This record gives sequence, structure tokens and C-alpha cells, in this order.
Amino acid sequence: MTLTQTGDSDICRRCSLLGPTCCRIAPGQEEFCFPLSQTEKERIQDHVPYTGGFVLSPNSKAFIDYVARLFPGEEDAVSNLFPEGKEHFRLAVDTMGACRFLGPLGCEIPQEARPYYCRLFPFWMVGRDVIFFDAPTCLARREERTLNRMLRALDSTKADVKDLYGRLRLVWGMPPAKGAPAVKKGF
Repeated sequence: MTLTQTGDSDICRRCSLLGPTCCRIAPGQEEFCFPLSQTEKERIQDHVPYTGGFVLSPNSKAFIDYVARLFPGEEDAVSNLFPEGKEHFRLAVDTMGACRFLGPLGCEIPQEARPYYCRLFPFWMVGRDVIFFDAPTCLARREERTLNRMLRALDSTKADVKDLYGRLRLVWGMPPAKGAPAVKKGF
């Protein structure tokens, strides 16, 4: 949900109470949930040991195309990571599309154990540039509207985004992005 290292920002807590949030998808759109690496799944299980939080999903053509759009120019790497016909893990959602880890006060996974995609959202990297998704469900996006204001509202920096994006690539076995800074040690 946010990039803060100590917990959720105020804006994310408020968003989780208002709904819909980045932690909810439209029923039937589960195919487009971001995948979990084995490292991320194990880290979550170490912190939140109950079962029912993960689902094996097929690597459908639509899913592979979706992930490939997030990594332009790296379609072959994405296809190698997610071969059509195989499966990947993702976070489970309930019948209303809410993440199983979304509680009444926000995410129940400790910040340091959350999937990198969740910690990055609504930010992403394109080349060397930090961008944000134009996500209408994101309260930070609705209230702040510019990259710098969103970063401040979510207690983050461009360096944080670049670091988390590099970590996401590492846990998936993707090479560092061209021109990317070195990733800090530790996951």
C-alpha cells in the first residue's frame, strides 16, 4: 500500500476505511492480480502464518500480456518467468474482490513483509523515471495529483521507489534495469 518503513501512512489508513482501495479488485479480475515471488510468499507466511492468503493462478495469455506491459521491452523475460500453461502464486481475494489480508484498519501484513508491488503502488519505474499509476481508487492520487506531493503524502522518496523496484526485479530473477542504481542489501 505505501512505501513507509514503519507502517501505513495516514492517507492509506483513511483510504482503507473509505474503500475501494488498491487492495480490492473488481470480481472476475483476479487474473490481473500481480504475482508473488516465492521469497515474498515465504516472508508473508513468516509474519502472518494463517492459511488461505494465497492462490495458485494460471499463467494465461492475458495475465502474461498484462505483466509484460509493466516491463516494456522485456517481454521475453516475462514470458520466461511466467510460461503459458504454468502457474504462479498471488494474494487471495474474497468474493467481493478484497485482499484476504485487508482488515478493518488496512493491511494486516507488516510493512516490511508486504509484496514489493504492494509497497510500490501507486508508483512504478519506466526506464530511470519514477511514475505513478493513474488509479482512481488511490486516495493519494485523488488528493495529491502530482508525483512529488504523492511521494510526500505516502512518506516516500524517488530513491525508495527505485530501491523497491530493484528489489522486486531481484526476487523475480530479472536483471537490474539498465542504468538502475545498486539495490541496498537485505530484502
